[in-house]
Amino acid sequence: MEKLIFNSEEELYNRVLPALKSKRKMISRIGFKNVSEKDIWDYLRLKVWNNKTDILLCELVDDILKVKEELVVQYCHEKYVPVSVEEDFDLPKLK
Repeated sequence: MEKLIFNSEEELYNRVLPALKSKRKMISRIGFKNVSEKDIWDYLRLKVWNNKTDILLCELVDDILKVKEELVVQYCHEKYVPVSVEEDFDLPKLK
């Protein structure tokens, strides 16, 4: 079997983009329409593949399709809603 070698992260991203699009559609169907393919990629790259080496292409695709939607949504929430905004947000006081 011929070994696939990717010269850049962008090249690898483009190769798995169909799987990322499929996962984005799955996440969109459960109500989270603002999650992008890049968000899914970033979550997996930073949280799942960070310390792995020599990952097979089929393993990458499998990880993309099997990642729990809730984990990606939580990652996006943490990424786009800074903690300082949550802490400074004052709810009106009930009387």
